[in-house]
Amino acid sequence: MTDALGGQFDFHLLARDRPFRAEEGCASRRTADRFTASYLRAGSGLPLRLLQTIHGLAPDLVWLNGFFDREFTLPLLLARRGGLLPGMSVLLSPRGEFNPGALAQKPRRKQAFVAFATRGRLLQTVALHATGALEENACRTLFPAHRTLQSAGNIRPLLVPLPHVPGDKVRLAFLGRITPVKNLHLALEVLAGATIPLQFDIYGPSEDAGYLQTCRALAERLPPHVQASFKGVLPQQQLATVLAETDLLFLPSAGENFGHAIFEALSCGVPVLISDQTPWTSLRLNGAGWDLPLGKKADFLEAIQAFAGYDEGTRLSMRANARALAEDHHRRNDAVSRTEIMLRELCAA
Repeated sequence: MTDALGGQFDFHLLARDRPFRAEEGCASRRTADRFTASYLRAGSGLPLRLLQTIHGLAPDLVWLNGFFDREFTLPLLLARRGGLLPGMSVLLSPRGEFNPGALAQKPRRKQAFVAFATRGRLLQTVALHATGALEENACRTLFPAHRTLQSAGNIRPLLVPLPHVPGDKVRLAFLGRITPVKNLHLALEVLAGATIPLQFDIYGPSEDAGYLQTCRALAERLPPHVQASFKGVLPQQQLATVLAETDLLFLPSAGENFGHAIFEALSCGVPVLISDQTPWTSLRLNGAGWDLPLGKKADFLEAIQAFAGYDEGTRLSMRANARALAEDHHRRNDAVSRTEIMLRELCAA
């Protein structure tokens, strides 16, 4: 975003000073070529510090990422409703949180949150940002009376792929947060039925200790010829290297607004095995992988075992098709221009 539009807008990013559940924070401020970032001390008092910082900046537009957030989004929506953000437009990007698969996780809490926002008219003067038709429909379903809906796609650069590094067994990778909506447990349940040697590397932060424990228990019960490794958070600068050593991305998530990990894998020439709950469809037709219904675990296993049986030439062809699919998406994507128009309209409002 800032690389693409930092020359047209003055971006100031506000975030917690530490990842979820981390004990130590980072420096309070960072200045880069195209943005400035302020990291606010986590804990009690964060909403007040957030509001004070925004008043000091006095921006034309406050852009909120995520709806079900009690630290940033909820306090600012309440402040907006109470008239404490004068002269500022507010844009909210749900980032896939309104999709059915995401809403199915902890549904009672989310239903209560939506009901509170609706009764309190917290979105009355807030613009909702949908990044595609799926999310636009999800926004209209959840808030049918909401009139302000901006639509602009995700801005993602193409990664530069590194040469593929073949291994002695099929190497699968999971890239994403270790949360129920990403369905890591389902991936592990599928792999429990594999009859061929497989390596499954799991990258991503854990936000639910109980769910992580469940997934580790499933990994421990895998057959000896299927090895699962929890690798932790993958630094962005190491992403291309890891994908060069990956044969197939396995990410059967319950829903994706865009699927950044999917796009990154495709851009590095990695075929993907995903659910049919993302914008990435017709993968098999394009020779770049599979998008399958979540209710048919046997189909996921069949796809993995079929992939394992492909010769090197077929796999290289799939890698070329994956890269071509990412390039085609990037070429046709008008997200930068649409986002610029959206931001200019809101800043001028």
